Amino acid sequence: MARITRVNQHILRFLDGPGNDVITVPEAAQLGCSPTVLKKLYRDDTLTRVAIGAYVRTAALQTPVRDGKPLRDFALAEHQHLLRLDALLRLHGSKVAASHQSAVLAWGLPTARSSLKRIHLVHTQHGRTARRRETHSVHTCKLDDVITRHEGRLVVIPALAAIGQAMEVGLIAGVGCMDAAIVARRTTRTELSEMVERLRHSPGLALARRALELTDGLAESPGETRLRLVLIELGVRFRAQHWIRIGESFTYYRVDFYLPALGVVLEYDGQVKYTGGRDSGRPDDARQAGGARQTLSDEKSREDDLRLDGFGVGRVTSSTLTAEKIRTIIAKAQQQAQPSALHRSAEPPPWARTAPVDADSVSSPRVEDTQGT
Repeated sequence: MARITRVNQHILRFLDGPGNDVITVPEAAQLGCSPTVLKKLYRDDTLTRVAIGAYVRTAALQTPVRDGKPLRDFALAEHQHLLRLDALLRLHGSKVAASHQSAVLAWGLPTARSSLKRIHLVHTQHGRTARRRETHSVHTCKLDDVITRHEGRLVVIPALAAIGQAMEVGLIAGVGCMDAAIVARRTTRTELSEMVERLRHSPGLALARRALELTDGLAESPGETRLRLVLIELGVRFRAQHWIRIGESFTYYRVDFYLPALGVVLEYDGQVKYTGGRDSGRPDDARQAGGARQTLSDEKSREDDLRLDGFGVGRVTSSTLTAEKIRTIIAKAQQQAQPSALHRSAEPPPWARTAPVDADSVSSPRVEDTQGT
C-alpha cells in the first residue's frame, strides 16, 4: 500500500510539472509506473481517460480555474478540447498532428462550440489509413509542407486548418475562421486560394470555395462576419470598415458597415470588447467597471456624432443576427438618415491615408460596394 501511495505521488508530481495535467501510458512507463496505477487513479476519479492510453487530471478537465475564477461555457469547452488534444498528440508522438477545428483552436482562431466535441488529427506520413474512434478522428493528408509546430503542438498550417473547418463545420464557421486568420496575419487570402487549389480533388471542397469567396479579412469578431453574411443574404449593398469624417471637423470614425444607398451605418455591438470576453460576465472591480462605463460613453458620443452628421445608425447584437431582425434595424435607421449621408466616399484620417498597407495580408480582393449574390 505504501508503494502504491508513493507511485501515486510520483504521478501527481508529474501532472503538476511537465505533464501539465496530462499523462499517457508511455510517459507513466518512463516514470517506472505500470498501466495498473493509471487505471486505479482512473477508478478513483483522479484521472479521466480521454482515449485508450491517454489520461487527463479530472479536476483540470471538469472544474478548471483561470485567474481565480471557474471557466464556463465556451471557455470551458475550449479548455477541455485542448487538454484532450494534448493527451492524444502526446500519446501518438510525431505520427499525428492537430487538424480541422482542433488545429483552428490551437492557432487561437474561432470555431463553433458544437464542433469541439470531437478531436481531429491528421497522419503526418503518407500512406496511412483514416480512422474514426469514439472521441476522435484521424484523417489522411497527401500534401507536403503543411505540418508545423505551434506552442509545442504539431498542427496543420492555418490555411489548411481554416479550409478543413469550412468543410467539416460549415460555411459560417469557415468564413469566420478565414476572416480571423487573415486579420491575425496567420495566413493570407492568396495562401487560402492556393491551398484550395491544392485540395481541388477533395470531396466537399465546394463549401470551402464558397467560404473563401465570402471572406474579406476585415471583420473584428465572428459577430461582424455573421452580420456581413446576413447583409449579403439580404442583397444589401455595403462597405465594410468605412471611414467617415464628421462634417469639416477633425473627428473620424471607422464604422463596421456603411450602406451608401440608404445613408445607414450598422455597428456590431462591441460589448465583448469591454467586458473582457464572451465568457466573463459583468465587470467585478472598479477599474474594469470604469473602463466599461467609459467605452459605453464613447460609443454613445460616436453614435450621436454620426446622427448629427445625417447618418441613420443601427446597432446589431448577437440576439438580432437574423435576416428578419436586421432588415427591421436597417429600416428604422433609414428613417433617421438625411440626404447628406447618401453615397459618402471614404474619408480616412491623414495617418490612415499615408500608412503603408499590405493588401494581400490584411484584406481580400473586393470592390468598394459589396452586394450579395
